[in-house]
Amino acid sequence: MKSSIVGIIISLLLVSCTEKPKATVHVDKNLALPISCMKLNTIGVEKPFVKTLRSLYTFDESCPFNLTISYKKDIVCNSNYNSLAKSTGKFPRSFLKFELRNGLEVRYSYYIDLLDNVESEDVRAGFNRLKHDILETR
Repeated sequence: MKSSIVGIIISLLLVSCTEKPKATVHVDKNLALPISCMKLNTIGVEKPFVKTLRSLYTFDESCPFNLTISYKKDIVCNSNYNSLAKSTGKFPRSFLKFELRNGLEVRYSYYIDLLDNVESEDVRAGFNRLKHDILETR
């Protein structure tokens, strides 16, 4: 009996440790898809991330759709409220967010909490999701 309980607990730990973070995506229902262009806002974005994005898409400075990337690395939370998440290693260390705006209106957003710091591969994966969602014909 004890060995089967221990086996179940170990199985649950292994399954929960391999779980990948899931992105939250919102597409404005009034957005005509696919969109034809995007302008890239690079303010505050590290050069490797800009280079990655420019390798994936040809941005148009005259486009009315403005893509903004925001992220934070090395997130530390000292609150006891999150003690369980921190002790099991599930507390996010960073986040990545893409927002596509037309004027002041957000037309598309992609957000993901990451267990490690944001890397160029995370930027690539997020942009590929955006590309699939709003740039490619369905």
